[in-house]
Amino acid sequence: MKLAAWVQDPASLVPVHARDFRGYPAGTVMWSTLSLWLTGGVSQGVFKAGRDSDRHQMRRRMVQQLADAGRVRPVTAKEGRAALGVVDQPVRGRNRRPDDVDAQVKKWLADPANRIPVRRESSVHGPAGEPVWLTLESRVFGTVTRANVFTSGTARTRQRQQWVREAITEDRTDYIEDGDLEHALRMVRAACYVFIAALTLMRDSELQEIERNSIVEHYGSPAIASRKVKHDESRPRLKWWITEPVAQAVAVAERLSWHDSHIFATLAPPSGFLPEGTRGRAGFDAFRDIDFFIENINKTLDRTGLEPIPEGLVRPHMFRKTMAIITAQQPDGEIALGIQLKHAARRALANRVTAGYGRMDANWSKEFDNQLELAAARRLVELLKARRQGDPVAVGPGAARLHAGLDKVIKAMDSDPHLQAQIADERMQVSLLRDEFAQLHFGTINHCLWQASTAECQNQLPPEQRGKQPLLGACQPGKCRNSVLTLKNAPYWIAEEGDLQDTLRRERLSPPRRESIEIRLTEVQSVTAQFANLEGAH
Repeated sequence: MKLAAWVQDPASLVPVHARDFRGYPAGTVMWSTLSLWLTGGVSQGVFKAGRDSDRHQMRRRMVQQLADAGRVRPVTAKEGRAALGVVDQPVRGRNRRPDDVDAQVKKWLADPANRIPVRRESSVHGPAGEPVWLTLESRVFGTVTRANVFTSGTARTRQRQQWVREAITEDRTDYIEDGDLEHALRMVRAACYVFIAALTLMRDSELQEIERNSIVEHYGSPAIASRKVKHDESRPRLKWWITEPVAQAVAVAERLSWHDSHIFATLAPPSGFLPEGTRGRAGFDAFRDIDFFIENINKTLDRTGLEPIPEGLVRPHMFRKTMAIITAQQPDGEIALGIQLKHAARRALANRVTAGYGRMDANWSKEFDNQLELAAARRLVELLKARRQGDPVAVGPGAARLHAGLDKVIKAMDSDPHLQAQIADERMQVSLLRDEFAQLHFGTINHCLWQASTAECQNQLPPEQRGKQPLLGACQPGKCRNSVLTLKNAPYWIAEEGDLQDTLRRERLSPPRRESIEIRLTEVQSVTAQFANLEGAH
């Protein structure tokens, strides 16, 4: 947003009244003057006092913090605009005097660089060669608001049409087909929808309920305010945290929408034949626009240079599911995911709702294989650095395999001059490690160098289900030849060893129970004893 950029600029000074003026004490921020400057003279209401909008309150707080910090410029009311620079206030088509509108049209037509939109072919909307009046209006006045400055049928508008026709020349003509504008608007709207959906985890119904001025501040961070529809007849107003690019996408969608309240609406405004005051339908069929967007992106790759979008079914709920999976894989991601998905209340009662939503499944697993490999490889970089010094970095049945793989990567880096030159580049190390350990699975109590033929966990499965993926619930870390343990796993084993020893000190243990605990303690101690080798090496 322009305000955010202005606030962050150290040279920006807040205009304040140099002396008392019409009830405003000296030092009061000149809100209208600052608003005119930021909007190029278009609006005085960016900081409108008295509005209940959280957005306006947030803007005023941002500016007031600068003023409180002393970054102010005292000016008199008379010299307010001049002190801030020349504000070229454009003439807009709506709520302007006819003479001002005429002057703006003439000024625009006088510039030969301005191209006049003309209909390429005859259609029900007009004959070939006729200017596209609504498009022209938006170009002249820089607004999508329909003011009918060329089409109201009055003598004034007929005169303006004549000026336009006289200005048309071949080099100033911008030929437009009926579907071009709607096509472009639909593509931009779909792009905004997809971007917002992918980065907010909002449901389709919640996205469709986003209204104008919906960007608010929530616990000190920007957020989108919207209505929750699913499973809640009260339709509460909730907030979803967002980043700056999402706020920009919302602003673009808001400008595209003709609807008086919602930013996502059908492209065509209500018919002129409907009763006055008819609002038209808010919302649109998102799945159709997503298909339309993908199809047209793939059709224009030679012109746009974009990467093709793979074929496959894409629906609004998939963005939410995909981002949930990504978030759940990050440290403390399940907590953040619960807050963003509004599952926080349920999580307090049963810690499985959000985790279940963010869990990988067959429909998503293939898309995430590459990202999972990269995540595992990044965690291996620390082990690679330690191994380069010749130290053991793991214990367990699979430790030799892990060491051999790390040594192989180190040898490749040392023997290739190009790789050696990039040895400080972590991305290069990650790439090599990903290729070497494509089947590595990190866990809490151990890590798995997955290999179906040596996996103990597969013995718990029916023969037809074996060899597909690790069965983590049946893992035997101390026995399986795929299992490796590092120092990060040690605290869990040491804690279990202590718990088992405490349990054995109890006098009232049945003989079978005591025997099973002793067997388990022996297994655990065989692992914890190995950690001493790692601690000595580090």
